[in-house]
Amino acid sequence: MDRRYKGLIIAGVFLLGVVTFCKIQQRGDITYATAVGTVRTGKTLDVRKGPGTKYACVKSGSTKVSLKNEERVTILAQNKTWYKIRVKKGSRKTTGYVPMKNLAVMSGDMETEVYGKAYPSAVLVRSRAVKSGSLMRVNGAAVRLSKNKKVRIQSESVMYGVKYYKVSFSYDGDQMQGYVPADSIRAEYKSAMQGVITTSRQVTLRRKAGSTEIVKAVDGTSIVMTNGTEVLMLSEKIISGVKYICVDVTYNKKTYRGYVTANLVRFLTIKREDVVNGEQENLFVEKTTPTPATAAPATAAPSGESSSDSSSGSTKVLTDTEFKKEMVKQGFPSSYITALQALHDKYPKWSFKAYQTGIDWSTAVDNEGKVGLNLISNSKSGAWKSQEEGAYDASTGTYIPFDGSTWVTASEKAVRYYMDPRNFLTESGIFQFESLEYQKDVQNQSGVENVLKNTPMYKASYEYTDDAGKASTITYSRTFMDAATLSGVSPYHLASRVKQEVVTGPTSMSSSVSGTVKGYEGIYNFYNIGANNSTKAGGAVANGLSWANKDTTYMRPWTTKYKAIVGGAQYLGSNYINIGQNTLYLQKFNVTANNTYNHQYMANIEAPWSEALKTAEAYGSDKADMSLVFSIPVYSGMPSEICAIPSGETQQSTQTVQTVSSNNYLKTLSVKGYAFSSPFKSGDDGHQTYSLKIGKTVGSIRIDASPVSTTAKVSGQGKKKLSKKKKTKTYVVKVKAQSGDIRKYKIKVNRKK
Repeated sequence: MDRRYKGLIIAGVFLLGVVTFCKIQQRGDITYATAVGTVRTGKTLDVRKGPGTKYACVKSGSTKVSLKNEERVTILAQNKTWYKIRVKKGSRKTTGYVPMKNLAVMSGDMETEVYGKAYPSAVLVRSRAVKSGSLMRVNGAAVRLSKNKKVRIQSESVMYGVKYYKVSFSYDGDQMQGYVPADSIRAEYKSAMQGVITTSRQVTLRRKAGSTEIVKAVDGTSIVMTNGTEVLMLSEKIISGVKYICVDVTYNKKTYRGYVTANLVRFLTIKREDVVNGEQENLFVEKTTPTPATAAPATAAPSGESSSDSSSGSTKVLTDTEFKKEMVKQGFPSSYITALQALHDKYPKWSFKAYQTGIDWSTAVDNEGKVGLNLISNSKSGAWKSQEEGAYDASTGTYIPFDGSTWVTASEKAVRYYMDPRNFLTESGIFQFESLEYQKDVQNQSGVENVLKNTPMYKASYEYTDDAGKASTITYSRTFMDAATLSGVSPYHLASRVKQEVVTGPTSMSSSVSGTVKGYEGIYNFYNIGANNSTKAGGAVANGLSWANKDTTYMRPWTTKYKAIVGGAQYLGSNYINIGQNTLYLQKFNVTANNTYNHQYMANIEAPWSEALKTAEAYGSDKADMSLVFSIPVYSGMPSEICAIPSGETQQSTQTVQTVSSNNYLKTLSVKGYAFSSPFKSGDDGHQTYSLKIGKTVGSIRIDASPVSTTAKVSGQGKKKLSKKKKTKTYVVKVKAQSGDIRKYKIKVNRKK
């Protein structure tokens, strides 16, 4: 290796589906890689002398070395499905092996001698490489890096998929060290640095940063790089908040220069191998064999559309016997497997992964059952609501609200019911466990098109002008794939989320993506981020567009559809999905190792279930052909019986255990021949009143409604006579669930003057 690159070698290793960078330590001719992990086990975890259960347990004296849940260890190497680890027990350090499935990789570091400058103004410095890490302070004031402040990049860390730099810098005459997001530092490339393309798909070399123009070889073919292609990193540019790296790549002995997005290129990868003979191990690290660039066919997709992403993902379909063995191997208790088998029979392309929380079930319920943490509508029956001290006023017989006037603390029975994953292993409920991370091997552009069916975005393109002033055309599905690449979030989830938020019909979308709202012309917000209701003019739409129009984070202001879709995806990824809360369930019940029982995005305990219904509906019938991945929590000490619904006992059958349905939501609500001022959306909980206007001579209307659950009953629909004397009339449609719970939907009819 050229001497100018010494000290810049970084080990990039794929661990648990997340790229984790490891600290490189040089000792003579051998390079050792280390990372940090947390034990995830329901009982205790034995440390073995080799990578397999056939090896004896490691002993300290005469005592077997075992690890407890949440115990921290140092990861030294990987051998197939086992990690070699080092752990300190008392005053002695012990090395050995544990299964990969029982370790959650937390973070890692790598050594560099790279300098850079802060490019946004006032970059906050933290004491740890996490967004929730404590802010560094001097005399009580938060330490901030001013724009163009020069720093030394000492190391690079990845925490739950988000990259941070550890930097040193001068501050008020003192030298300080701390952590900042990597995207906030512009590295200085005083000399070329060796790098490697890290991706599961083909990467096309672009002529300019942010451009769709492709670099072509002398023979007219496009320059395409695959995973492992070595490049020289020369410089970087930031366009619309996205960082691009200028690279040189060799093809047919000729060097070509162009740009790739920064997330697709890493410093030179190190390959680690283990050679195990009996109980002796030789650990060495060597440079990988470079993968050359290739040429794409002359018929490469135009306008930046990557044809490689449009291919269908493929997964092996397991037989019933293979499936059951796989579920047992995953660690699913028998009480999960019957329902999962039924889903597998109907949707053989779906994959189910056991997320071993390493948390005792009762402990989780106790923590999630704290007064005020999980809320439920006061309209529910008493069995759903807590009567603990602080949640219920026994003197007046009323429940104490914690949000508005209608949201009260959920009962322990409700917490148990909604936290028990086994209650939701159904065709719709399963979507609260859908993995929201980008699954590169199975998620593709054609799958995004399936999600976008029956929307104005299906197989549709739009034009936009990039920051360089160049006009481009791109499909919505390609945009969602770009958003997934840059954010690490599932393109299916992104498309589904947008479909739920802004699509109002097969040919219409909300004004929040029209770019024509008064006062916010040319501003878009596809995810309705920040679109909370208020009394200000324009209401929720105006609030969302105001949020999209301010600040410079997440590619804001969102002056193009492209920036709104991609930047919004980055917001969703960085705040939840990329820090471990990668399912709707985990976003509500945070049983991850990071900030456990806190950072829960919504107080409504029914949110995961309600959102799952909407997601399943958004996917439509095409979900059967999608290779979806579901990460389902498993707790230690779970009860053998599925937790019953609070307002009804479980109904036993000879083969399966079924719960009484509490689903009292409407799937459709309309008035024949009229449109509501705000369109009805499946999943609405009944808090919104739908209004419409009729002519002064109209004598009757017809209300049509259908429930989500086939076991629910709807009343209040049908033909309604109108009084010509009354200017307004409110009708109530009631949905009665199988459990007896009733949900009400209101329609307000106004006569025109």
